[in-house]
Amino acid sequence: MKTNETKFIKLFLPIAQLRGYNCELGVLPKVQMVVTWQNSDGTKARVLARGNFSLDAGGLVNLLLALAVVSLSLAGLLAWQGYWPILLIALVQLVLVAWILIRTWQRTWVSEVIEICEDSIRVTRQRHRRKRRHELVTAWTVVELRQPDIAWYSPRLIIRSGAKQVELGSFLTSDEKLQLLEQLQIAIRKHSAIKGALHS
Repeated sequence: MKTNETKFIKLFLPIAQLRGYNCELGVLPKVQMVVTWQNSDGTKARVLARGNFSLDAGGLVNLLLALAVVSLSLAGLLAWQGYWPILLIALVQLVLVAWILIRTWQRTWVSEVIEICEDSIRVTRQRHRRKRRHELVTAWTVVELRQPDIAWYSPRLIIRSGAKQVELGSFLTSDEKLQLLEQLQIAIRKHSAIKGALHS
């Protein structure tokens, strides 16, 4: 887990450091779903929220290869003894299991980077290879943690500016959303033109 976390953070360090952020990477005591960087004068901040994925692409490939070796070896042995339909069934099952694992892995591999500057806030959401970007005006940005109508549903974290709003951290737990809210409050407060614009 620590190795995957370190690899993930290292992907963002070069970008953050090139833009003047004060970043120090050490051995993290636990997997962090919300990580914040800030430049030396506090005018810019970058907040990373990530899904709880513990299996990287290499691990997924290794898992699929192991399943294929075990399944096809057993099926091949039975086919050699005359039960050849078993081989076809094993192939179909292997393809189905691989498809389910890959789809699940793609849905879990999600992250959001919220970059706060004096004039704008840029939100980049990445799910596997797909990216979506949103931009809001920092001075008029409001952050809200909306409680659900149904008690056992997770609250929604909304960042909005004017008529535009974006939900953040839909893949996070309630506690992690609260942590993300607090980090955004700290980063946005100094640039906000709206008193009481940061709600919890």
